[in-house]
Amino acid sequence: MSRFETDLAQVCAKLNERGAHYVLVGAAAVQLWGLTRATRDIDILIERTEENARRVLSALSEVGFALAREWFAEEIVKKPVTIIGDWPRVDILTVAWNVHYPEARAEATVFEVEGVPIPAASIDHLIASKRTGRLQDAADIEALEEIKRLRGLD
Repeated sequence: MSRFETDLAQVCAKLNERGAHYVLVGAAAVQLWGLTRATRDIDILIERTEENARRVLSALSEVGFALAREWFAEEIVKKPVTIIGDWPRVDILTVAWNVHYPEARAEATVFEVEGVPIPAASIDHLIASKRTGRLQDAADIEALEEIKRLRGLD
C-alpha cells in the first residue's frame, strides 16, 4: 500500500468511527474506480449539517489534524469548501461543483482500502463534479467515461 492509501484509510476509519456522513470525491475517488492519478488531497463531500461537521472535525483532530479543532462546524456548513492540513490535505466540501451529499450517498459505491470501507461517489457523480473546465478534470472525465464503458456501466 502507498502512503496515500494508508493516510486515506486512517482518515476514513476515523470518519466511520465518528459516524460522519461523507462520500469520497475528487482524485482519490477516481483512483478507487481504477484510474492511476497522483494526488495529495482527500476530498470528502459531507452532509451539510452542523452536527455532521462536528463529527468530521472530531475525526480529523484524532488523526493528527490539530487545526481541525480550531474550525467551527457553523463555519464549515456555510462554505462550499474548507481545506485542512497539508499532507495529506483534506478538503471538506458541502457541494462538489453541482453534486450534493444526499444524491451522491444514495448512489455511492463502497470500496475497501486496508480493510476500511470507504463510500465513493459514483462514476456519474464524479463526472458531474468534474465539469469545472479545468484541464485535469477534463482528462479525468475522459478516463472515467472509458472506465464506465469498460465496466459496462453506461
